[in-house]
Amino acid sequence: MASSILTPGEAVARIAYLSSDVVVSVQPALSTDSEFSRFLHQYASNKASSIVCRGTPEVQSVRHNVDPLLSVYQPVRSGKITSVTTASNILLQSIPHLYRLAQYPVVIHVSLHPAGYPDYGDITSIRNCGFSFLQSNSLQEAQDLALTAHALAIRSGKGVIHFFDAANSQNAHPISHESRELVQNVLNIDLARQYQGVKSQETTLYVGEGRSQVREVGLNAAPTANGSVTQPQQKASGEQSPRDPSSLLHLRQTARTAVPGLPQSPSQLRLWIHSPSR
Repeated sequence: MASSILTPGEAVARIAYLSSDVVVSVQPALSTDSEFSRFLHQYASNKASSIVCRGTPEVQSVRHNVDPLLSVYQPVRSGKITSVTTASNILLQSIPHLYRLAQYPVVIHVSLHPAGYPDYGDITSIRNCGFSFLQSNSLQEAQDLALTAHALAIRSGKGVIHFFDAANSQNAHPISHESRELVQNVLNIDLARQYQGVKSQETTLYVGEGRSQVREVGLNAAPTANGSVTQPQQKASGEQSPRDPSSLLHLRQTARTAVPGLPQSPSQLRLWIHSPSR
């Protein structure tokens, strides 16, 4: 590897490789590198170590015209922390996937195209998909905000999109490699390990029937005094939920005991509530 970083694509590729179990590299063709993929494949072929991944991160190359974000579902549901490197031309066609992937700690690094005259409409068109957005405007910012995006995704449990225009860094001075110690300190490795231990039970690409997704990792976690993370205690198997029929029956019985003469039927209850003599 070179002793310094010359392009935002290299800066982002290095951070994504260090911070992921799987990197989905979206390319114009499998035989044509993107501004990220050349570096990603070089790291993987050299079996460079990662910080988040216990072994060597997997780099998956997909073509931009074959619904590339469809490749993200399998690894995230298997408990693998996943990132994507891509150009902005896939975003609009991927909107249906973005709504789902925003519920996972997925980071999507986007190089705006065409470079130098980028179409920000690709970004504004997806602003309501549930992702947080970070924009970098220089080579150093590309490195810093790429790391920030991964830290934010791990800590929040939600998706983050980091985008940039590579033309802004054409005349930038080379920057030094990231500090592995700094990357490890910024990323919450303990929380990342918890994500890696959770496998999703989802089997469909479609939204559940009115059921909101509840994640037991991330924002639901409570930090302790020493900085470690504890998860909310799960209910015992026999504990009733407020929406359980038996719990509702218990609430009705309690209300009738507390308010003598409380009618039982809904229609009588409405008349009783609005009765002036009550």
